[in-house]
Amino acid sequence: MQNITLQPITEINIINGVPFPKDVDIHKLIITGPPGSGKTTIIENIRGWPEEGYLDISSKDWWKSPILAHKPRELHFGVPFKGYEQAVPVYDIQSLDDANYLELDLFSIPLPPPKQNFLSTDFRSKLVFEFILLPPEKLFALRKKRTEKSSHHVDSALSLKQVEEEARLYNTLALFFHQSGMNVYIRDELGGPPKRIMDDENHQTVIQPYRKDLYQLHDQLKLRQRILNRSWSVRGNNELLELFVRLLPGALNVERCNIFLNEQSQNEVWLLCGTALSGKQVVASNMRSLVKQVIDSGCCIIKENMQQESNVDDNNNFVLNNTLLVPIRSVMEDKTTGVIQLLNKRGKACFDDEDRQLIEKTALHLQLAMENIYLRKEMMDFSEILSHKAKHKGWIKILIGLLLFLLVASLWGNAYLAGLSFLDVIKMLSQ
Repeated sequence: MQNITLQPITEINIINGVPFPKDVDIHKLIITGPPGSGKTTIIENIRGWPEEGYLDISSKDWWKSPILAHKPRELHFGVPFKGYEQAVPVYDIQSLDDANYLELDLFSIPLPPPKQNFLSTDFRSKLVFEFILLPPEKLFALRKKRTEKSSHHVDSALSLKQVEEEARLYNTLALFFHQSGMNVYIRDELGGPPKRIMDDENHQTVIQPYRKDLYQLHDQLKLRQRILNRSWSVRGNNELLELFVRLLPGALNVERCNIFLNEQSQNEVWLLCGTALSGKQVVASNMRSLVKQVIDSGCCIIKENMQQESNVDDNNNFVLNNTLLVPIRSVMEDKTTGVIQLLNKRGKACFDDEDRQLIEKTALHLQLAMENIYLRKEMMDFSEILSHKAKHKGWIKILIGLLLFLLVASLWGNAYLAGLSFLDVIKMLSQ
């Protein structure tokens, strides 16, 4: 989970025992967060809209949804995930066919446009979002207690891992909303003070009014760059990974090929794709050590005579003889994003420099292919943004043209009644 630095808000109003930021109009308030975090209790205390709501924030113009006309209220967000066409609420992610590893598709969440001129609506100022982000352990205990009443189906088959995943997703969403210029504050303890997200030292916190749009665009670009640098999408790139895993063993006459991901945010190594293996799997301890060495050093490793070490796959009685591990280096940053591993050269042969050089080239092409996928998506996103801006400017031009037409028509009408000619009107305008 990405850490968020919070700072208590000192100027608050107490409404029926609940502290709120003093500058927040509760009639603009939307409260969201994982199930069981206390949303309903707060809404009842401030006499808000009594029913839970659902809003798909990947839908077009979601900020204009009729459901937002009733505030303050609590909402469950339908959020998009990479590799899935339909958005789902966080409490329903277990219904997806592969819920072991989910990544929010932040590019599929359209943002309310900032106020461009005096005629446009400032949709961002019309909404204030309170994210209730209790510690997962605390939230799990509250929901376990709630299961005794059997009042919520989302608590069936509850696990701490599930609660941690839901908290991680809402954590990411809160940070995304904040860095996108939305009005966001956090409540991380029941009955505790509301808190603001503190920006890191590279984030602009004081924005002059005439520079606001520029800084918001800068924030968006930084956020997109961080997502781009990750360079891996388990579901989106799965077919590409499987293709490499199938081709390399035949090309180099080896028994198996594995591809690993270095997930820096959780300091963990995952097996993404491998011969006779599938899905996101934790790396066996003997392999984790070798893979971590490659990731930390950025150098290849060739290791022979490994028969006495632990088997990679005990179920199939697979005996490891030798292995070659090659880092997958990021094109954009000086870091290792993954590792390609070959196991057991056939015919009891050994791995050599020719094998290493070929896999190094393969690793480069694999990384380039994945980053190109993201770059193409970026181009599509910005193309859509530009097209919306072009349409917006087109309407402004039409409005200005209509106003000028009415002005000229009015002058011409007055001139006609006064007996002036068209040339007289032109002279009047030029003066």
